[in-house]
Amino acid sequence: MKIIRTYATSANLGPGFDCFGICLNLYNEYAFEKSSVYEIKEFNEKFCNPTNNLIIKSYEEVFKILNKNIIPIKLIELVHNIPSSRGLGSSASCIVSGVMIANDILGNVLSVDEVFQIASSIEGHPDNVAPLIFGGLTCSFKNDVFHTIKFKCDEQFKFTVCIPSFELKTSVARSVLPKNISMSDAVSNISHSVALIKALETGDIKLLQIANVDKLHEIYRFPLIKGADYFIDFAKNNNATCMISGAGPTILLISRDSLNVSFEDWEIIEQSVNNQGAYIYEK
Repeated sequence: MKIIRTYATSANLGPGFDCFGICLNLYNEYAFEKSSVYEIKEFNEKFCNPTNNLIIKSYEEVFKILNKNIIPIKLIELVHNIPSSRGLGSSASCIVSGVMIANDILGNVLSVDEVFQIASSIEGHPDNVAPLIFGGLTCSFKNDVFHTIKFKCDEQFKFTVCIPSFELKTSVARSVLPKNISMSDAVSNISHSVALIKALETGDIKLLQIANVDKLHEIYRFPLIKGADYFIDFAKNNNATCMISGAGPTILLISRDSLNVSFEDWEIIEQSVNNQGAYIYEK
């Protein structure tokens, strides 16, 4: 059997709302091979049904796009580290897995960019998909098609992922955002996001702290996350910066040194940037 390894991603990164994303080392793994009928094993019972499994639905979408007959597969969940509804790209992880597995089963008929286009279309946005496929730090956008730019991220940065025991649905996190924003807030986010990329590239923690100012989403979402104030204060007092991972509720702390941070009922995991992205290998 072949195995796909797919990673957690953190999108937005403060002022980079709906365009910045970074690939982390936290991963899931799934084994797969062709089969006469679908066999889905070791998943939560609900997701053992192909119609409820986002990997399978994304897998089948590739066959539909290419006008190919669907080939059933045996799919086994081997490693599950990426929590759902926590702002760590769990849906992008499933979608990219499905698209990459389909491409492998079909004999790698798709280019990497075509995999990116299909996965982004299924997800509806590229900010988690891009870093997962290309690895590292990315900025993504859409004109007629999806585009992404990969940036170097200083390897000395530590990314401390703070995962609460509660979920926050993306739909809920979206619902609190304003429908209109001021010109000054738009200008603020554009300018600070450019500075943030420069800080991540150069390893400048002071610039990163200055650049991490968002006016579009975090001020509305932080109140939804019980315990967020603790991490905001912790970052200020420990030469770090604090941001919401994706739509939340996971909090991301970025620092040059390892952080000794703990909070009741929160899982704390130190991560580094993964520059490779999702890949398939033989068992």
